[in-house]
Amino acid sequence: MVYHSSFVEDEGLPKACGCPLLPLKSHIKGPAPISEQDATDIVDEAITFFRANVFFRNFDIKSSADKLLIYLTFYINSALKRLEGRRTLAEGTKAIISLGLEKVPVPGESGFPFPGLFVLPQSHQEAELFRNYLKQIREETSGRLLSVAYRPNGTPNKWWLAFAKRKFMNTITPS
Repeated sequence: MVYHSSFVEDEGLPKACGCPLLPLKSHIKGPAPISEQDATDIVDEAITFFRANVFFRNFDIKSSADKLLIYLTFYINSALKRLEGRRTLAEGTKAIISLGLEKVPVPGESGFPFPGLFVLPQSHQEAELFRNYLKQIREETSGRLLSVAYRPNGTPNKWWLAFAKRKFMNTITPS
């Protein structure tokens, strides 16, 4: 059974491309509202549920936050592919930074992994808002992923990096 997001209430939250801009525990600048530091956010959920959800080929969407969970699961899978073969935390950090510097596609642009998952942007402003939100959430996910993919001594955690070989929802991730 797939793990779903607990963020089912999105009333009052700003939206872009049909996706709620969920609060993040983040110090990274961006359009996401700030969450309390001791509360669970969507990035925590994505990392916690990743190793279970990556095995599923189908994902029944129960809320709009599930769409973001799917996107983050795919992103974590891509990030782990980049970390594969990086023997130290410093090498892994460089690989993740280069992934973060890549252009973030939005729905309707080439390179967006799940066409049809999110609504196409109605304006250039909505597209830029969603791009900035995805960039912020990807950067936050990358930072937190490094702390689980590498042990405190800087060596790779094989119990995480082994999941780089998995295909999420039968989608091939670019390496």
